[in-house]
Amino acid sequence: MIPLGQRFKSRLQAESKERILAAIDLGTNSFHIVIVKVRLDGTLESLTKEKETVRLGSGSADYAVIQEDAFDRGIACLKRFKTLADSYKADIRAVATSALREAENRDVFLRRAEIEVGLKIDVISGNEEARLIYLGILQGLPLYEKRILMIDIGGGSTELLVGEKGEILFSSSLKLGAIRLTEKFLKKDPITALDLQKCKIHIESVLSAFIPQIEPWKPFTVVGSSGTVTSLASMILEKAGEKRERLNGYEFRYDQFKEVKKHLLEADTVKKRLKLPGLESKRADIIVGGLLVLDEVLHRLKAQSVTVSDFALRDGIVYDTIESYFRLESSPVPELGNIREKAIKTIANLYPNGKAHAKQVTLLTLQLFDDLKDVHKLGGVEREYLEAACHLHQVGLCISHHSYHKHSYYIIRHSDAMVGFSNAEIEIIALIARYHRKGGPKQKHEEFKVLRPEDQLLVKKLAALLRIGDGLDRSETSILNSVSAKVIGNRVICELFHDKNKDPHLELWSVEEKKDLFENTFPFQIEFVSVMK
Repeated sequence: MIPLGQRFKSRLQAESKERILAAIDLGTNSFHIVIVKVRLDGTLESLTKEKETVRLGSGSADYAVIQEDAFDRGIACLKRFKTLADSYKADIRAVATSALREAENRDVFLRRAEIEVGLKIDVISGNEEARLIYLGILQGLPLYEKRILMIDIGGGSTELLVGEKGEILFSSSLKLGAIRLTEKFLKKDPITALDLQKCKIHIESVLSAFIPQIEPWKPFTVVGSSGTVTSLASMILEKAGEKRERLNGYEFRYDQFKEVKKHLLEADTVKKRLKLPGLESKRADIIVGGLLVLDEVLHRLKAQSVTVSDFALRDGIVYDTIESYFRLESSPVPELGNIREKAIKTIANLYPNGKAHAKQVTLLTLQLFDDLKDVHKLGGVEREYLEAACHLHQVGLCISHHSYHKHSYYIIRHSDAMVGFSNAEIEIIALIARYHRKGGPKQKHEEFKVLRPEDQLLVKKLAALLRIGDGLDRSETSILNSVSAKVIGNRVICELFHDKNKDPHLELWSVEEKKDLFENTFPFQIEFVSVMK
């Protein structure tokens, strides 16, 4: 399997330029645009993203004919998106889904888009839509190795897909979108019990042919994407009093979902739903239709939880477009399983001058981690956190040298590029980087204080190792070839191996200055010995 990033790297370096790409998703409810830079090392940098509620499918329950005012809203939005993409000099790929897929008058819109906007639009099938959404999800969540059931409830359709390791095991596109169901069954305000019953029966009848085809693929992780799922997740978080900067990777339980469902169904008018905490105002009139679809799928499959993906069709378009640019004849399926590595590389690119130092610090720190397993008693997951912090501990220098460790914390904690990690994991990695210099963790530090006691101890342990690893390359000239650590009694002896013509006196001085957190965290004294090879 050829890593996609390597193919990007060789092709882009041959061309000696980076590419800017814009992906536009013309959904039934909303239009989305995301613009990214494809760097020479094959990583992606998100430049901007926008969303507009267009309601292309409003006024037509069967989507046979899209109304003229909906076309006008769509064209106006595309003009703004095209102007934005042009400002970045981006190559554009635009993809349309359910509403245009089914409309008898879609050619009218496609011609207007080409003539008035200068934009060619690719109208894709339901199964192709599901495939692209799956590709998008795999870029935002570390689920490549897992079997997942993807549920994407859009305005006009619901995509269901079972996938594993990038392969599609089952896929179907159903005419069960939030706008479609609202237009057909739930347009009255207030919604009546009879309206709800008719809608539920319709959903059950459509799903009844497909649920038996999904059952044999269990067990799987249920992943939900797009507006209905993210809106419900926001409501669940609001009800629980939790604050999150990003929904990606958030997991809510079925019992939490049922509680929010109860409140939504009790709010039988748009006005009442607008008062519900966490619900986006532009979705208040269509949320019930999407809610009923999700409820039926989860109930029939006896799913206990849903993992939320902020990544969806537009992100899959980006991936698929880049792959099509550089596709080699007879190339295998691109590798999608290294999204955490890509995230780290993307953020590290903010301070390219520090990459050599970060690489050396990572090498030496991980050698210490591996040699001292009996001391810290941590495993592979924690090693990954440490590795990420090693690569990113100096990234704050892209802002300022003054308090750059605090800038590193902020960048890691708040970067949209930190995909593949949960909020809790990002916080731990950011704090490890934060404490690689200056004062160690203290209870007066608000970010550290709110951690669970076990996570506070984890941050101390890993930051202690990173401080030493950073000191071992104080000159930033990679003087040391390697480091070896062993426990003798109540002491840890670290041997620092270097060539005869190299003098590590600066490194020896630095680690003596930085060993305090290690000795305060572990019941050992640590000593450093220079060894010429």
